[in-house]
Amino acid sequence: MSTGSPATLLLKAAPRPEQIADRLAGGPWPGLELALMPGDVADDAALERAIAAVRDGLAGTGMVVTAEAPVAWPSGAFVRVDRLDEEVAAGIRRSAAFAAGIGSPVLTIHLFAPQSPDEFRRGDPLDEDETQRFLEHFARECAAAGVTPLIENVPPILRMRTGGVFLSPVGGHWRDLLAWRERVPELGFTIDTSHAALFRSFAGAYPGLFGLRSDEELELERYVEELGPGAEVAHVSDAEGVLGEGLNVGAGELDLDPVVRRLGELVPFIVAEVNEPDHERSPNMKAGLRDLERALELPAERWTQPPRRLLDDDFDWHAVIGLRDPLPAVLELEELVRGASVLITGGAGSIGRRLATLLSAFRPGLVTLLDQHEASLAADRRARGPAAAAMVEHALCDLRDRARLQVEVDRARPDVVFHLAAYKHVDWAERYPDEFVATNLEGSWNVLRAVGAAGAHTVVVASTDKAALAANLYGRTKRLMEQLTNLEAERSGGAGAAVRLVNVLGTTGSASDLFLRQARGGVPLTVTDTGMIRYWITGGHAAALLAHGALLARDGHRLVTAAEPVELTVGDIAERIWRHAGCDGEPDIALLGIRPGETMREVLIGPGETLGDETFQGSAPIAGGAGTLEAAEVLDRLEHAASPAERRATWLDLLRRPGLFAAPA
Repeated sequence: MSTGSPATLLLKAAPRPEQIADRLAGGPWPGLELALMPGDVADDAALERAIAAVRDGLAGTGMVVTAEAPVAWPSGAFVRVDRLDEEVAAGIRRSAAFAAGIGSPVLTIHLFAPQSPDEFRRGDPLDEDETQRFLEHFARECAAAGVTPLIENVPPILRMRTGGVFLSPVGGHWRDLLAWRERVPELGFTIDTSHAALFRSFAGAYPGLFGLRSDEELELERYVEELGPGAEVAHVSDAEGVLGEGLNVGAGELDLDPVVRRLGELVPFIVAEVNEPDHERSPNMKAGLRDLERALELPAERWTQPPRRLLDDDFDWHAVIGLRDPLPAVLELEELVRGASVLITGGAGSIGRRLATLLSAFRPGLVTLLDQHEASLAADRRARGPAAAAMVEHALCDLRDRARLQVEVDRARPDVVFHLAAYKHVDWAERYPDEFVATNLEGSWNVLRAVGAAGAHTVVVASTDKAALAANLYGRTKRLMEQLTNLEAERSGGAGAAVRLVNVLGTTGSASDLFLRQARGGVPLTVTDTGMIRYWITGGHAAALLAHGALLARDGHRLVTAAEPVELTVGDIAERIWRHAGCDGEPDIALLGIRPGETMREVLIGPGETLGDETFQGSAPIAGGAGTLEAAEVLDRLEHAASPAERRATWLDLLRRPGLFAAPA
């Protein structure tokens, strides 16, 4: 649907005489969007001052104006569509009166209900009745003032101009806006290009947080096509990653020209909403408006939706454990990762791929996925789109080959390293101890030395809860690896930590993955012992936990684990997977018996260790573990080993020594 006339381009300002004067300089400009501040709706006198500032400042200019409601009310409470009290009602009334008073045909308000990270993770549902009451009230007040009410899409991370981090259960997806207009037909839309792009980036990097499978259907062009026919205003700026909002046109990742041309056909008003370091001045905004003018000189091109991609399985593991993924520490991870070179060993595995995708959202310089499994590397390369592929390098390499590994590490020159490569099946460690030693210990020491020599400043290794008591050979290899990590960090002065993972749902080759395939295949679920107690987290939680491990390592912590993982028996998890796979009745379970090396119960911490408080969501440090005594001894002995076989024998001798990992005195 076309507006039938060219869109009017607008700059943006608060209703302040000094800002309005700045926006007028260098003109003439077609128009101005006025964004209310909390104090502007504090009382009727404040409202009149804001209206007078706009009228006086624009007198005789003939500029077109639009209006936007504040993001917070005078009390400091955020504007949220699920809350309507006396202050909110007064704020809406005054905002609508402001729009009418300055001659704006529309009033925009954000479709959001800001929640803290803890509130959001609890999964508190949106109060839809209260939201409908809010939006209906908003629509009535606008109608009484003679202006059109508009709702705007929002980004995944709301910083609310305060530096804090908030999320909203509504407003990120274009479907949310369409759904609420269906319930409140008077509503129109404001499309924000930057917000849409940021939401897509987050959905691609960490989709489970918003209950999505991927970033499919979230192309910016799709937002324009879906919302454009009902939109009156578009806010246009560039974007990058999940936090780069309101950037200069051409400074981010978006090809905005074709989007702007299409918006020019659909909406009456396009605002150059570009961030300014100093809000009193507008050089970036004005340059952005000139860019929009140039884009509109050419005709719009028809957008064709890209072909669908082959996505990972859409099974809802969150429903199995009844817990939403933790929110990554976005501000801290942006500081750690942005522009950095990241190396992930075992990077083509289930967790490595998830971690790489999560970290890519913070725009590292390069992510290198190192793995010896050719098919998995090739599959990951095919699964990534062009933008992600430019950020990810794949390296085929066996970390047990020290010289070959050094070549790849020298090529990657990593700043941050995540060492995930390992053999993991407990019973196979008992049967093939040499292989586990060669990979989990010799290979890990190769990695630690190589990345230390390359100058990596932060190293995280993936350990396991089985290292806490080291009751089997696999757990002992990981416990000793924790010590190697600590020892190397002490020697190099860098940040190093081991992250004790627990059972990660849905990973390739895991019991949970097997149960799901068996349930879908209609065959009995093969369970070793239904009474075994294990801790469970999702793949998303595992990726966030490892990323948080890097932050905790930089804070001086040597051991990290999951904060409050879900504790269930293997029988319980099998039954839950059966039900959520859509199977009827009780599952048919075939008991296999406990395998060599397995224990009935896992723990997160061992003797002499203390679990700390949750520092980042889903993550907690462990104090008192990860010493260096056994690691230092074995490394000293290895210096004199004459062959690979002798080296493996040295490792194994230490691992099998009685009382090796006894509790500290």
